[in-house]
Amino acid sequence: MDNKVRKAVICCGGMATRFLPMSRGVPKEMLPIWDRPAIHYIVDELVAAGIGEVLFLIGHGRESLIRYFDGFTDVDIFYRTVPKPLGPADNIMHARSWVGEDDFIVAYCDDVFSDGNPTMELLTIDAPAISVCSVPWADAHKYGVVVDGRIIEKPAEPKSNMVACGRYLLTPVVFDLIADDKCMVSVLNKLSFKTFETKAKRFDIGGPRGLFEVNQFVSRSK
Repeated sequence: MDNKVRKAVICCGGMATRFLPMSRGVPKEMLPIWDRPAIHYIVDELVAAGIGEVLFLIGHGRESLIRYFDGFTDVDIFYRTVPKPLGPADNIMHARSWVGEDDFIVAYCDDVFSDGNPTMELLTIDAPAISVCSVPWADAHKYGVVVDGRIIEKPAEPKSNMVACGRYLLTPVVFDLIADDKCMVSVLNKLSFKTFETKAKRFDIGGPRGLFEVNQFVSRSK
């Protein structure tokens, strides 16, 4: 795929409290989906979309992730340690010097996809843009709901079941906005972003139930 966007940032700095006590010993992104850690599926998605360089923003205790990708040749991999988990905006800010003046993809580790590629879809439109998908109405309040071109974070009474699903195509302008506003949702709303409703099947692996469901799904294809 011929694609002018070559860089992607993967945020791996969270505490994974919903996976405690397991996540004290194994980072969430290294938990298995069938025979590979979840993070491998995200990297494969990026590579298939034409991304050539990936920066992992990692918290402490990610030695197993670094060992896993040692010698990985499908993409150039870089690491930057985030000293303390202070939210997505602060996390992404640590990528500023690495990104430089390039547009770039941001991928969150809570979302994996099958039967499609949301990164590839985003790269068919101009930045800034976000990937969205529909969820059951009963679950919409758990996510950032997209209504009239804005994200409303975890609304008590959602007006839509279309939610942001962990893939973003951003420009370097985002770093100037983060410098003044540490709320990522607020920053995104200032960008006048486009949306692309992904055709891929999404799994929320931010908690044990979602990880179990994606393992069931993958096992049926084996």
